[in-house]
Amino acid sequence: MPIPQNSNLEFIKVPFSTIREENRSVQMGLVILETDLTIETEFVKFLSQDENIVPKLSLLNTRIPCNDKVTAENLTSMESHFSDSLALFPNKYQFDVVGYGCTSASLLIGDEKIAKIIKSKVHTKNVSTPIAAVKKGLKALGANKIGYLAPYISEIANKMCRHLGEAGFEIINAATFAEDRDSVVGIITPNSILAAIETLVTQSSDLQAIFVSCTSLKCASIIPVAEKKFGVPILSSNSALAWDMALLSKAVVSKKNKGALFEI
Repeated sequence: MPIPQNSNLEFIKVPFSTIREENRSVQMGLVILETDLTIETEFVKFLSQDENIVPKLSLLNTRIPCNDKVTAENLTSMESHFSDSLALFPNKYQFDVVGYGCTSASLLIGDEKIAKIIKSKVHTKNVSTPIAAVKKGLKALGANKIGYLAPYISEIANKMCRHLGEAGFEIINAATFAEDRDSVVGIITPNSILAAIETLVTQSSDLQAIFVSCTSLKCASIIPVAEKKFGVPILSSNSALAWDMALLSKAVVSKKNKGALFEI
């Protein structure tokens, strides 16, 4: 039955106000891999704020094309897609920080190059990547002897460990799921990650921290569990990136159940 139309309906023009500049939220942007099934959900936890905290934060996401198969060639090819991906953010939007959500591509393309590209396309003074954030986080924790866990094939995992070594960290032991499809990495269970962390801890009593590398790995739920069980700080790509973005933007986030990094 058709809805009757009132041709004589008149709209009342009502007033409105806009948010004042000094009352605006902390503005964050995040560039996410096309294949990533994890980072958006985990950022909800890692960037959560206590109810009475002001200012609140706002997070806008965009996606960047990438191949599901994780190889050095495919990762570096993302560099050519940054412009189109960043163009999907609101025009002339002012960000307090923009993050790029890929650990291995950050290493292969280079943090400085990524920051330069983002700053040339987006209004922001601050850029963060997982690898830069992890190094900053490990230093903040005073952790030098590191256990390393990744999903990657050995080619990429070895490059990452060498990079961390060159940055002054000692990789005591390392493990990998040896999976090169990001769509599969995104559905590796948190319990599998917890078991892998236990393997690293069992092998060495000297670990000062464990770094779980890859934004697709679902670590948010097991970080507090693993830290309590093993007595070692656990940093994931997502926890470190969220922590650093909050730090750079001066956003105040809650510390509860996020790991030792957020309690510094």
